[in-house]
Amino acid sequence: MGAPAIQKMDIDEFLAWADRQEPDTRYELVGGQPRAMNACSQAHSQIAANVVYEVRRRLRPPCRVLSEAAIERDDRADRFYEADIAVTCAPHQPGQRATPNPVLVVEILSDSTASHDRGTKVPDYMQIPSVQEVLLVDSRAVRAQLWRRDGRRWIVEDFTDDAALPLASIGAELPLAALYDGIAL
Repeated sequence: MGAPAIQKMDIDEFLAWADRQEPDTRYELVGGQPRAMNACSQAHSQIAANVVYEVRRRLRPPCRVLSEAAIERDDRADRFYEADIAVTCAPHQPGQRATPNPVLVVEILSDSTASHDRGTKVPDYMQIPSVQEVLLVDSRAVRAQLWRRDGRRWIVEDFTDDAALPLASIGAELPLAALYDGIAL
């Protein structure tokens, strides 16, 4: 007989539950169920660090970049994600559990996360009114996909090689090659 099924949780229950778990495993809440997150590869970690660096140096106050950013939808108590990176222009408030009004959300894709990030997280991020762009950066090849809000629709663009990523949400361009600095693919 297997382990008993975990009952569906809301965000408050999930966060209390997650605090009691082993510190080596991180979780997200998807459809009321906790989902263990895979460990990051070195390529993933280096790309994330490069993205944070490149974004941070282009931001103007009050905007700030966050890594391992908690993202929740105000209209869904059964979803709580940990995005690789997010940008918000809302001031920090003590005790905040999630990124307030994210304008840009970045996910680093790997073999084990790509389908979840594309199929579950991106559609949820698109439902958050403040999100203007979602950037997916591949950890296996020099390739990125940018989802941009255009009124009531979303436009998607693919970028490779020496392209520059036009991030309207932060008013800057990022050279795609800079995101892969120090990584042998």
